[in-house]
Amino acid sequence: MFAMTSVRATSAPARWYTVFSFLSSWAEGGQAVVLLWLTYSLTSNAFLIGVMIVLGYLPAAVLGLLFRRFADRGRAERVAGSTNAVLSGVSLALTVEQLLAGRAVALAIVVIAASQVVLSVAKMVNKAALNRLVRDVFPPGTAKRVLEVSSSASLIGQVVGAGLAGVFLSANWTAAGLLVSALAYGTGALALTFGLRRPAREEMPEPPVEVKTRAALPAGIGLVLVLVFSVPSSGALQFLNTLLVPLADDIAHGHPSFYAVLNVVSVAGGFLAGLALSTRVITTEAVLRWGLPTVAVFAALLGFITQPWLVAVTAFVLSLVITCHVICMQVLTNQVPADSQVGQFAVLRNVVAALAKAVFSFAAGAVVGWWGVRTAAVALAATTLVFAVAWFVARGKDKGHDAAHG
Repeated sequence: MFAMTSVRATSAPARWYTVFSFLSSWAEGGQAVVLLWLTYSLTSNAFLIGVMIVLGYLPAAVLGLLFRRFADRGRAERVAGSTNAVLSGVSLALTVEQLLAGRAVALAIVVIAASQVVLSVAKMVNKAALNRLVRDVFPPGTAKRVLEVSSSASLIGQVVGAGLAGVFLSANWTAAGLLVSALAYGTGALALTFGLRRPAREEMPEPPVEVKTRAALPAGIGLVLVLVFSVPSSGALQFLNTLLVPLADDIAHGHPSFYAVLNVVSVAGGFLAGLALSTRVITTEAVLRWGLPTVAVFAALLGFITQPWLVAVTAFVLSLVITCHVICMQVLTNQVPADSQVGQFAVLRNVVAALAKAVFSFAAGAVVGWWGVRTAAVALAATTLVFAVAWFVARGKDKGHDAAHG
């Protein structure tokens, strides 16, 4: 690995990476809205929506486990740019299919399903390459802040992409929505290619001294902890998103605008999470220690309160804290592994996160269907509390081990 001592979080490469994150999330958010809406509008089958969501996670999880040893091969910037080009190409192919085939249901569903598989694998490879690229281009402390800021940019991009897709769908311009996603993916690839070029090794200064970020967890047990404790935050965020619709209906039945309010406050919480971490208003150490207990408390609160304003505030806090924890896990995924294992570990962590999202989403829907939204909120609180206790136990044992061998 090499690092650039002159590369700061406000430097041109950092800004280009933030632009890339915004554009890629814009494309991904808009594309997901269009494809899921198109699936339901063609078939009126909610089960197929679930199938499409699974196809967006499962192939990457399976192939990631089988081929993760290849994740650190090739030049990271070329792999990242190439996979973004593939994502753009898939969106463009979907656009052409919509223009030529129109409402041909069977063909459209097959094409959408196939595209979900390709997109799933391409995103997995893309994320692994991006982790390697950030590790190569930025010093550890700068990389941490870049990842935090880019997470906020990604959330904004998702909102913009989903909102614009909604505008296109309301006008029945499905192909236009997919074309915009293709353009956003392609522009993101250009931003990455021209904004994050690596200088020749002989021109590089000596690597800086490692900062505290990388030592936030010891390398050995740290890898295991990042994998295990990516589960509660990645899963909880998906669980919360699944709860928003039935929760809004339970609190304000017949007023769909309240669902929009919950969506807005949840997105706002996620956006502010990245800003709070990047400006050190909230520290990584505080999130790792108190994040999960806080989620457990507020999730339990969500199971009992009935005032709409208090529900909205609680959803905001939950989104803020959960997203902080997700971002910390993403940063540690980049900083904890050895240089030669960054790509492999990123793939493995993404597999774990994808499986957690799928399981928690299914569990949320099942619990709401069987016992109601209040019980589901309490179930989330109990699950998160178990992980919170496990974190304190694991860290206590690790500190005891360090003291015994110090």
